[in-house]
Amino acid sequence: MVALQLQRFASGEKTERATQKRRDEARREGNVSRSPELTSALALTAILVALRVSGPMIWGSWQSLMERDFTMQIPSEWTVSAVTEMLLVQGSIAVRALLPVVGIALVIGVAVAVAQVRPMFVPKLLAPKFSRIQPIEGFKRMFSARTLVELCKSLLKLMVVGLVGYSVVVPSAARIRGFVGLDVTQLPYAVGSMVFSLGIRIAAAMVMLAFFDFLYQRFEYERGLRMTKQDVKDEMKQMEGNQEVKGVIRKRARQMAFRRMMQEVPKADVIVTNPTHFAIALRYDSTSMSAPHVVAKGADLLAQRIKARAAEVGVPMVENRPLAQTLYRVAEVGDAVPAELFQAVAEVLAYVYRLKQVPRR
Repeated sequence: MVALQLQRFASGEKTERATQKRRDEARREGNVSRSPELTSALALTAILVALRVSGPMIWGSWQSLMERDFTMQIPSEWTVSAVTEMLLVQGSIAVRALLPVVGIALVIGVAVAVAQVRPMFVPKLLAPKFSRIQPIEGFKRMFSARTLVELCKSLLKLMVVGLVGYSVVVPSAARIRGFVGLDVTQLPYAVGSMVFSLGIRIAAAMVMLAFFDFLYQRFEYERGLRMTKQDVKDEMKQMEGNQEVKGVIRKRARQMAFRRMMQEVPKADVIVTNPTHFAIALRYDSTSMSAPHVVAKGADLLAQRIKARAAEVGVPMVENRPLAQTLYRVAEVGDAVPAELFQAVAEVLAYVYRLKQVPRR
């Protein structure tokens, strides 16, 4: 058993479930799981139901059309305009009669198809594939395993339709013979009722087969997306490599932001401290600013580095724990001081300006 497993691993057999990345790539290529059989079966069922509901209206439209054709006055001369008018009238009646049935079938077909694959648009699928018209490729498709499966599915559908038809028609043989004695006005209803009964049973059988086909298509899709163990490892390495690159980029961005911030510390008017946990550098220029701005801020180790840099260049530091904590929480580097903190910041700046005016001894 161990030797067999090792051989399977070495041969690169696709035994692993597809990753989300593999599924997304397949979807972008237009490779999705769908069952056309389910779409056609549900559309057929919708047509039968629509015919059952709108049957009297359709029959009335055809009856009025036939009455009009048989009772209309024959034109004395068959001109193009007369024939065109007659065809337009007949066509409009036929379209109005069949439009509900066709519309319902179209809506159900599109809804089922979209529900299977979800909304998607793949422009490359619109491009012609010349491989489809190559004789060699055509012969390969004719004798492929998929073609054999489709043939078996078609034979199974034919068998099921035949059995369902037989189960409906044979017990109704006596009823069919009784159609001979029916009145002409009753014959359409009797025949239509039997045909509808046959059609709805065939549609139910087709829906059942389509459901199994949907499961089979899903199974084939999942099997086609399977990956080898090596494919999974390579993808994981690629994703980890991408994460490493992103991590390096983020680290460099933080370093650059730190350097820029430390360059702004000498330009600050005051450093508001916690005193040990937070440090916020404030700058105010009455000619270019409407309010003081935060030019640097940091917590813990970064706060210590800001204070060390401020001590090197002689920027005054003021301890105000509530103000430092609030500024660190509500203001980012480059932001103006919030209006509710104007009074507290103004007092700190006024204190610093007074210190600068005191003459040194």
